[in-house]
Amino acid sequence: MDVKERLKNLLETAKLYRTQGLLFEAKGKYEDALTLIQQTGLIKDGQNLIDIISKKISVVKKDIEKIEKQPTLLEVSEKVQDVIKELFSDTKGKDEDSVALEGAITLAKFGQFDRDLKDLNELLKNDSVRMNAAKSILRCHMARTSIEDAVVQFQKWQSMDIFTQNQLVTIRLFLEVFRFDNFKDNISLQLKNPEHVDELEITDGEIPDICSMIITLDKGPLKGVTFILDVRFQIGNVITLFIEEHKEELLESFEVGKSIDNLQFNTTIAVFKGKGVVAEKIRMDSGSREGDYRVDIQVISL
Repeated sequence: MDVKERLKNLLETAKLYRTQGLLFEAKGKYEDALTLIQQTGLIKDGQNLIDIISKKISVVKKDIEKIEKQPTLLEVSEKVQDVIKELFSDTKGKDEDSVALEGAITLAKFGQFDRDLKDLNELLKNDSVRMNAAKSILRCHMARTSIEDAVVQFQKWQSMDIFTQNQLVTIRLFLEVFRFDNFKDNISLQLKNPEHVDELEITDGEIPDICSMIITLDKGPLKGVTFILDVRFQIGNVITLFIEEHKEELLESFEVGKSIDNLQFNTTIAVFKGKGVVAEKIRMDSGSREGDYRVDIQVISL
């Protein structure tokens, strides 16, 4: 690969990282591009390129500083949390444990992670919802901080007698799919040829556990760019995404009521293709994800 091709590759990768919100990685690629120009001296009009890339680095640095300076807001009062659970949970035709599980997940969808974890850990005592509560606890750790906290939680469960061996194997598989999905810089590992992907089947409103959703934008300034979005929570065939406030072009693709075709879903079983309808898009005004958007997608068959 000659110098021009290497430079082009670095700049395109930096742009992709930036659109995905991977700001530190984008900054690194821009800096690599600067080093390449300075070391080789073979690129015509090199100083002009250096000036342009330096400006891009400055912009990325400001974005990083803005994010790092954002305060972590306290959660709302317990009384308000109870109101959220009552207003935004679907309790029709569900037993007490299922209602409690959905209420806990609803709190997490509004950024109330501490109370959510407390309620979900209580639900681990109940056989009927234990596995779904466990998966939601792991999702909550990943949504609030990182996958490593979820791994630590799983390791604690391994030394306890809450789960059977088969249940631990199932939870490990669930966690491993998320660990694989964290290699987002290599989209080729994720995006499959639609001809080689089975259609997602929905039975009585139930679908496999979805770990991430892959979408390629078909319009706007980011047309053709592929995003891999973690599924933070899931209730039946409705999945919840958290999208950072600064990803404006991506957010514009999720208008309430819009049908989105050609989606791919990474599940604990396989990769499936399907469609989705944007059920809700709400800006979170409290909690550690304040300012970000929660997007609910109702997954439907092709």
